[in-house]
Amino acid sequence: MAFVKHDLLEQQYTDAGMSENVRKLKTFDVFHCLLAGGIDRAAAVKKRVPNLPQEFMKWLEVCDGGMLFDTAILCTKAHDAELDLDFETYSIYTNEDMRKEKNLADGWFVFAVAIHGDVFFYDTNKSDGQVHQWDVEENKIYASWSTFDEWLTYIISEAVALIADEELEPLDIKLELGDNG
Repeated sequence: MAFVKHDLLEQQYTDAGMSENVRKLKTFDVFHCLLAGGIDRAAAVKKRVPNLPQEFMKWLEVCDGGMLFDTAILCTKAHDAELDLDFETYSIYTNEDMRKEKNLADGWFVFAVAIHGDVFFYDTNKSDGQVHQWDVEENKIYASWSTFDEWLTYIISEAVALIADEELEPLDIKLELGDNG
């Protein structure tokens, strides 16, 4: 699979907001470990969850998850043989025991997990495309974003602030391999 390709991200996202996100991902490459996506991986997710927002599906065509700074974006594959790394998959959060443990409602599609355990999800019972953050300790929605792109902008901005405050360390795998973007 390998790391996400920045040139593909740049081709996929030409609008101002997302192109700025792509620029930041490239600039801060050693702080994230995003995996290359593909149309086949996006199709596999769409087959299981047909009513996900188009902008999320567009993202999956280029990025199949990984570590987005201090947020784990879930993947379709648990192990990347090329990188010899393990990743969290969507199946973890479709498991009934995990859903009960985290108090996740039916129809919630979890696609990312914050470092402190909160989950980010779509309510697939609705077609509004909103991303929600579920506070697993308080059992309530903590925050919402109108779109995946808006959520991504927020996550990247938060990470850039952590990097500036020297609270987020570069990933060893990226330092060892050099810039692969």
